[in-house]
Amino acid sequence: MRNVEFKQNDEIKVECAQLGEQGGELSNSDGSLRWISPTCVETQKPLALYYGRDGPTQCSVKAEDTFHETMLRALTFGRALRCRVARNKLKFAQHMELSVRVEGARVSGGKASMRRIAGNFNAVFHGLQGNLVSGAVYPVMDQALPETVSGVTTMQFNQKWYEGTGLSVLMANKRHEEEFVIEPVVAVMFCILTACIVYVVGRVYVEGSLIPRVLKEHRDEKGRAQKEFGALAGASESKKSQ
Repeated sequence: MRNVEFKQNDEIKVECAQLGEQGGELSNSDGSLRWISPTCVETQKPLALYYGRDGPTQCSVKAEDTFHETMLRALTFGRALRCRVARNKLKFAQHMELSVRVEGARVSGGKASMRRIAGNFNAVFHGLQGNLVSGAVYPVMDQALPETVSGVTTMQFNQKWYEGTGLSVLMANKRHEEEFVIEPVVAVMFCILTACIVYVVGRVYVEGSLIPRVLKEHRDEKGRAQKEFGALAGASESKKSQ
């Protein structure tokens, strides 16, 4: 049977609704939204985040990519992108929608100015037993100018994953704790080994130290008793002879 829950480092594809020239969401002939994902220069694959992995994920997008055009339109019209990720690995999995704002800056370029996209995002997600339960992706404007080089915009998603719906249990910490959980069979074998060691050490102590000491004390007491008895007997004989 196919495992439908996400495992550590499983890829989770990110898709967003394509925007038209007027900033509206485009639809297919059947009325469904037209979902698109950028092709990352680094991997030549669609943009993906990684289940349970904290840290940065980078995706550089070429200017001619349809997704890049959609991001520019979102920036121009001041609207958030409607994005989505699958909740698990089911073939027809439900999706969790994310509202992602696109920030940027207007820079001078020859006679006219142009907009550039700021590519830094924080991505915070909550998972429960391999299923996505909630999440958010939001821009971080920590640079004066966005990273755009030779027509390529580099996006970086700084991921943080939590187990459950709260903010107290990081997946990374929970995974380390689970790695140190002792299996029942290992625990039983450890107990047996401990009992054997205790038995061997105890036997060596009893046979090598305790028993000889007890026997010596017994012999010493027996010798003293014999001497005392002999002294008493000698005294009794002396009285009789007098």
